[in-house]
Amino acid sequence: MDQKAARVAATKAFKSGGMPLRKGHHRLGDPKSDDIVWYIDLRAQGAGPSAPLRFEIGCWVAALGHPEPEGGPVDCPLLLDRPVASTTPAEMGEEVGELVDLVSRLDSVGALGEALTSGDLGRPLVDQSLRTFLEQ
Repeated sequence: MDQKAARVAATKAFKSGGMPLRKGHHRLGDPKSDDIVWYIDLRAQGAGPSAPLRFEIGCWVAALGHPEPEGGPVDCPLLLDRPVASTTPAEMGEEVGELVDLVSRLDSVGALGEALTSGDLGRPLVDQSLRTFLEQ
């Protein structure tokens, strides 16, 4: 599947899953009212239209007092890359749906801590401020 078709399918799936584009990033939650806000971008892993794609997933935690991430996932205290496995637009819609379901379930600091402990999120990069906060 070419990148353009993948991006169109992903954007439709994110929007229907409640993660429309906000400030150029798919966002679930509101930094002004929610404890946790998820950001997801679809990125190319290299140059050119045939480069493989990956999801860049970030989690912002209000209790840390960090400013809202202007750069999307990369500015979040938790950052996770997940390769795109889809080969058709329909598969992309399903894959995005599964990803939205996963982050939707992680709507509290407690749920995030459990997911990190159980390995549900794989091996994300977690900055020191979030690690320390979760250990309290």
